[in-house]
Amino acid sequence: MQNHLPKITTKQTEYLRGQYPSLSYLEAGNIAEWLQERKDQLFELAREAENAADLTRVLGLVAGGIGTICYAVNPFMLVGGMIGGAAWLWFVVEHHSRTKEIAPLPFVRGNFMDAIARAGDYDARLDYQADYLANTVKFLERPEAEEYAFLHAQFENISQYLSQVEPGKRFYAYRWMFGWFGKLKGRQLPTYESMVDHLQHVTIDSRVNYEEVQAVQATQELPPTVDIRQLQPASTEITNTQSPTFNLTALPSLPLNQRAEAVVNALTRGGFKIDECLGSQVVAICGTQRGGKGTLAAILATISKALDFSLDVQYFTAGVDIYPFACNLTSALDFPQRDSDAADKSVADELLQFLKKLDGSQPYAHKNLLLVIDEAMRLLSLLEEGDRTWAIQYLLSRFAKCGGTLIIVLHGSNLTSVVGKATAGLADTFKQSVSFIGCVAQSVKAKGLRKINVASGAYFKANPNNFGEPIAGGELGAIPEWLKTDLHPGNGQPDPARTLLKVFPELVQQHFAAPSSVISQLENNFKAAPHEDIEPPQEMVKDEDFEQIMVIVAHATSFPVSFEAIRKSRKWGEENKSVRYLRLALKALTEAGKLHGNEKDGYRVQG
Repeated sequence: MQNHLPKITTKQTEYLRGQYPSLSYLEAGNIAEWLQERKDQLFELAREAENAADLTRVLGLVAGGIGTICYAVNPFMLVGGMIGGAAWLWFVVEHHSRTKEIAPLPFVRGNFMDAIARAGDYDARLDYQADYLANTVKFLERPEAEEYAFLHAQFENISQYLSQVEPGKRFYAYRWMFGWFGKLKGRQLPTYESMVDHLQHVTIDSRVNYEEVQAVQATQELPPTVDIRQLQPASTEITNTQSPTFNLTALPSLPLNQRAEAVVNALTRGGFKIDECLGSQVVAICGTQRGGKGTLAAILATISKALDFSLDVQYFTAGVDIYPFACNLTSALDFPQRDSDAADKSVADELLQFLKKLDGSQPYAHKNLLLVIDEAMRLLSLLEEGDRTWAIQYLLSRFAKCGGTLIIVLHGSNLTSVVGKATAGLADTFKQSVSFIGCVAQSVKAKGLRKINVASGAYFKANPNNFGEPIAGGELGAIPEWLKTDLHPGNGQPDPARTLLKVFPELVQQHFAAPSSVISQLENNFKAAPHEDIEPPQEMVKDEDFEQIMVIVAHATSFPVSFEAIRKSRKWGEENKSVRYLRLALKALTEAGKLHGNEKDGYRVQG
């Protein structure tokens, strides 16, 4: 007799799983496809809710207006008007309870007073148009709106997390991550280690339809229309018959630059076009996490140093996962007494000072410089907004004038996601002057049923509008197997950068954290003794900036003028003032009596 298991769901929760795209696709491994479908579903629900909201307000206002005007013709018209007005009022109150916005008019988003203010403020209208997507999502119920924000902000990370989860637990893991996303106020996801530790105590979902999962997995065996493996050239064995002068074991007996030339020739003949990787003065290596971006940067820096031993290699990176090659390193290892965020912030500050030094030098004074910025988006995100914008603009438009070469490692899907809205005007120029190199990750089996993402070793010239898409004829090939003999000490996977250093032992440089006692001693030696009569110097505000602020406030269309409106005014041109600088200027103007107000309430001209 067949045993029928009782259902764990109740009549209140049975419908919930039916609101999602088919969970069998998620459990079968079609993770990115399922996540995108869920994201599209939520956005369509938001559009439907927005259309329904506009219709409710239109009918409510029309019914209320007709009932109020025509009640003398028919008393029932007044009743209809009251019903329409009640429906309109119900929507306004309900919408305010969810979004804290008063939106009485149809087809007008956001607060009513903000909409009136936007009518005379060009900058505010630009910001409003840029936030179109977010304003649409506001019409969703709060849990669904938070889920859309979760998918929009963490799509790539969610996909990578779930790819490491065994089938049968993926939907639970998705809900678990979403729950923690809400608990952490959208700032971050829980760590991968914490998820793995938690899922060890979670059983496979009893509601999984194994027949559907197997059917979906069977369809994945069909040959795809575009196979990423087509980007990888056929494996070529490096032998003495192909390259008579190339012998990996005999290379250390050659001079350093000749060894480098032999390696470049061997890689090129093996199908990896390393000579095209440094095809520009600025090279951006971009792609997904664990795709091999840092590996390629280390290989290019090592070979460049071997070809020209006098090359000045400056390497900036967040974290402490550093390849042991010769360079002038600035990383979190230099700040061992600080936590990871504070150490990375210090690295970002050092990078900013280095870039300012380059900007102040004579043109082409650093022809012997190779600047490598790994984890660039992490470092730039730790700078203040004004400094971050300046750094991005310098790297995009003026770095080449110093004469050096830049290798910047970017984690993003396209150029706009890297430069942001503030510097989007430079994007087209940047695309034409930079070589974009893309890479992809692949999953390999770890212990048990788990998998980890590692670099595939294949690279291509990437489309600036989509880093995951190669340009026509842009395949650069794959790193050959003979350069994968050494293993990474962390994940145990082949490590081409460390293998390459076997050929150049004189370029091996281990990077360790400085002893804390030495750091403390140096800080104490250079720390100025405090003196009660000496005040720290303050940044001086220029007279023309005082005048510009007065012009911005005096010519505003609505008062009081907010601090953000002053800072983002188009009258500043391309020069963006820092928050600290503007606060100092506004404080001086209010103390002098020329302006009235404060940062919280806004400013107006004293009169």
